[in-house]
Amino acid sequence: MTSTAERTIQATAGEDTLIDALRGIRTKSDLMLLQRRLTQNPANPPLFIWVCNLLIARRISRGLAARILSQLHEEVVSGSSHESVDL
Repeated sequence: MTSTAERTIQATAGEDTLIDALRGIRTKSDLMLLQRRLTQNPANPPLFIWVCNLLIARRISRGLAARILSQLHEEVVSGSSHESVDL
């Protein structure tokens, strides 16, 4: 059985990987690909929630969070348009 400290380290490592991936996103299609990959694991929270939690914990910048969240919101509002738009 894993200890609380081990689970915390694993969660932090997962968040660090996600943060690196978010920083590397350059187009809307990159973001949608990341979102699809994350939804393959049912243990992952929705990307929108994950980004909000990272922002609250001050693990990502407001600018990065704003770009990602606005694109995710736009995707929900406009439907599934997968055009390649620079972020």
